[in-house]
Amino acid sequence: MSAATVDLADVILRGHGIQYVVVGGQAVARTVRTGTVDVDVMVTTSDFQGTVERLLKDPRIRLRGLREGLALLSIESARGAGLDVLDSAPFSGDHPGGEFYRFLVEEESTEAAGVRYASTGIVWYTRLLTSRWKLYAEKILVNIADGADPDLLVQAERIAKRFGTLELVRSRLEYVRRELAERRERPREKLS
Repeated sequence: MSAATVDLADVILRGHGIQYVVVGGQAVARTVRTGTVDVDVMVTTSDFQGTVERLLKDPRIRLRGLREGLALLSIESARGAGLDVLDSAPFSGDHPGGEFYRFLVEEESTEAAGVRYASTGIVWYTRLLTSRWKLYAEKILVNIADGADPDLLVQAERIAKRFGTLELVRSRLEYVRRELAERRERPREKLS
């Protein structure tokens, strides 16, 4: 985990008065080793546009891309490390985006050194809801191989039930579970 990048992102975000939760690989890295260097943060739907506008005025930030609900930024003083800002709405299912963000803050995150980090279960839930879910399913499998508890898939499923996204997430969870079972059954290859 790149604690220095998280610290720098925290300084920038706090300097602009932005409330956020670290999601993605940096959040997972609190419990298992990951190779991530970028920082993904989630903000509430009502703050998303203003957050992006404030950050784009900061000379330390450069825009890499903008999609609905996602601003791909980079922190120039951190060798261009990614600072991706996510809107909470795409993950809220049939609930308001603000409700999902409150749930994230109150029930599915913890604070360390003044920074709030999402639980691994909610990171996996958000990964499975994206259009690139298969790529993220592989990251989930790597997290499990690196020591994350596979029972956290049940937590992701519970979150999907709560927000009315279970129909979409169910087949993706099944894919991860099937891949996990297949990989456990494969004989280990000998290193030469």
